[in-house]
Amino acid sequence: MKKRLSTPLSSLLCFIALPAFAAPLAPFNQWAQQDFVGKNTISFSREGADHQVDIFSNKTASALYLEKEINIVNTPILHWSWKISNVLNISDETTKKTDDFPARIYVLAATGPFPWQTQTLAYTWSNHQRTKTHWPNPYTDKVVMIAIDSGAQKQGTWQQHSRNIQQDFEKYFGKKHKTIKAIALMSDTDNTGLQTSASYRQIYFSSSRP
Repeated sequence: MKKRLSTPLSSLLCFIALPAFAAPLAPFNQWAQQDFVGKNTISFSREGADHQVDIFSNKTASALYLEKEINIVNTPILHWSWKISNVLNISDETTKKTDDFPARIYVLAATGPFPWQTQTLAYTWSNHQRTKTHWPNPYTDKVVMIAIDSGAQKQGTWQQHSRNIQQDFEKYFGKKHKTIKAIALMSDTDNTGLQTSASYRQIYFSSSRP
C-alpha cells in the first residue's frame, strides 16, 4: 500500500439502529485520522441514525481509519454508501504517479503478528477503470485494487454497495480470513495535484445482504 496505516487502536463502539445480525462501527468522529501528504479537510454530520463523513482532498492524502477486529465468518458482508464530487482527469490510475482516487475503502486482514504482515482489499471509485475489474497496487503486492464504481456518470449521487469480504480475500489472495483488523477511508490527490471530495455513510458489517 502506498500509504501505510500504522497507528494506535481505536475501539469505541456506537450501537446505532441496525438489524440484529449487523456488526455496528463507531461513528466517524471517533475514528482516527492519519495524514500522509498535507492534510485532507474532514467534516462530520448526522441525520437520524446515519453518521456521515465528508472528505475533501486538494493535492493531499489522509486516511480516516478504525482499528477494530471484526469476525467475518459471522458478519462477512460489508455495506456502505458513498458519493463523490468528481472523478480525476488522469489517463491511467494504475501507476505510482497516478495512484489517486476520489474514494477508497480499505479492509485490512493480518497474516502474521507484525504490522507489515497484512493483506488489504481496496474498493475504489475508479476514475476510468471498468467496474468489477481489479489490478495490483503499484506500490505493494499486499493490496488489491477493485473498481466498484467508475467514471463521472454517477458522480454527485449516493451509491450503495455490499461486498462479501471473506469471499473477496479468498478470490484475490487465495486466503479465507476469519477476521479483519481495520477499515479505512481515503480520498487522495497527492500524486496528481488535483482535487476532489467524497462523502461516506451507512458503513457496517452483516451476516447477509439486504
